Amino acid sequence: MRQLLSWRTWAAIGALLVLATVVQLITSRGPRGVDDSSTQPSQRRIDAVASVMTIQSSEAFAVIEGITVGSATLALDDGRTINIVRDTPGEIDCTDRTTPAACVLLADLLGDGIVWYALVNANGPASRTLALPTIVDMVDGGDTGVLENGWHIPLANGVVRTCAGAQRSPTLRAFIDSYSTTGITTVLDLDRDEVVEVICAS
Repeated sequence: MRQLLSWRTWAAIGALLVLATVVQLITSRGPRGVDDSSTQPSQRRIDAVASVMTIQSSEAFAVIEGITVGSATLALDDGRTINIVRDTPGEIDCTDRTTPAACVLLADLLGDGIVWYALVNANGPASRTLALPTIVDMVDGGDTGVLENGWHIPLANGVVRTCAGAQRSPTLRAFIDSYSTTGITTVLDLDRDEVVEVICAS
């Protein structure tokens, strides 16, 4: 009995309990990036679009495996200031973060907070349109386009359908069915925050 209650015995029991707790935490959480379904939004909906005038960021600001590390404050051309905080789901493809209007922000906002965002290269500093990937579907009664990368983006009423040398498609749905497999340039108007034109691949 005296040996059972010695300090060495209690230390060994405590060490085992700590080890078991650590193992349970590691196995229940898993490594970051293996299953990020709890942090990634099920749909990447875009309800805010703007040219980025300045980016003030921490040195570590980047997106790794779909999750932001570091933080940044973006000044937008519409006068808003957006804060991107650590662990926000997102994508960064913009290569020039110093030239005004070289990057475009597309984001899903909840109040002033960002649910998901993408920073992409602008078509040019003076351009007020942005070329997006192929549109493959429409949802929400035709109000929202679904791009091949999974983004959901608003559609204008009467999206212009352009395909040189081909008969004009009667509807946007028909245009998508005809050309989505060969490629479509989806044109986003940066002032209206919606898709205004689709162009088939030549």
